[in-house]
Amino acid sequence: MAEYLGPTPIATVTRLSIYLRTLEEAQSENIEYISSMKIGQRNGFTSAQVRKDLSCFGNFGQKGKGYYIPSLIKQLRSILGLSQKWNIAIMGLGHLGQAFVGYKGFQKSGFNIVAIFDTDENKIGTKYNGIPVHHPDDLKRIAKNKDIQIAVITVPSSVAKASIQRVIDAKIKGILNFTDVRISLDNEFVMKNVNLVGELETIAFYITRPDWQCRGI
Repeated sequence: MAEYLGPTPIATVTRLSIYLRTLEEAQSENIEYISSMKIGQRNGFTSAQVRKDLSCFGNFGQKGKGYYIPSLIKQLRSILGLSQKWNIAIMGLGHLGQAFVGYKGFQKSGFNIVAIFDTDENKIGTKYNGIPVHHPDDLKRIAKNKDIQIAVITVPSSVAKASIQRVIDAKIKGILNFTDVRISLDNEFVMKNVNLVGELETIAFYITRPDWQCRGI
C-alpha cells in the first residue's frame, strides 16, 4: 500500500492533535476545566464529535465539570506518543527542507531534527542551523547511532523513490513524504503523504463550489 496509518482513522488522530492545542491554549488562559462543547466551539466541531473521539481512548470527563485540562493534556500527549522524544532526519536540504529545519515549534512537541541528508557536495560535511549534513549513503549508520525514528522526505520527485527506499533500508519506521511519489510499504512502516498542491486544490474547490453536493452519480 502507498500509505499505511493503522486502523484508527486519520481524521480522529488529527482531531486529537487539535484538541491538545486547544487545551494548551485554554490552560494558558488559566482555565482549569473545559467542556466538550467549548472544545468543539473553538474548532468548529460538535460536542458529540469531541466526546466520541475522546471516548475511543478512555473516560476522561467529570460529570458537571467537563474535562480537567492538566490531566487531559497529559493523557492526550501520551496517546499521541508525545511523552517521549522523537529523533528526525530530513532527507533533502532544498527550500522545504530548510524550512523544516528552521521551524522552532517541533522541539516543543518532542520532535528533534538530529541529521540532514543531501547529495550536494557543497553541503555535505557542513552544518545547517547547527545540524550536520551527511551524504544519504551514511543514513543507515547514522540512523542507528542517533536512534532516528522518523524521516521527512523533501527531495525532488525524480529521486524520491530512492530516498524513501534508503529510509526503509535504514529501518526508520515513520515517514512523512512531501513528494508526489507513492510506493508500497510493509505494515511495519508508517507513511503519511502530504501533497501541498493537492491541499491548495481542495481549498480552490470549496471556494469555487461551496454548495456542491456530490451524489455519487
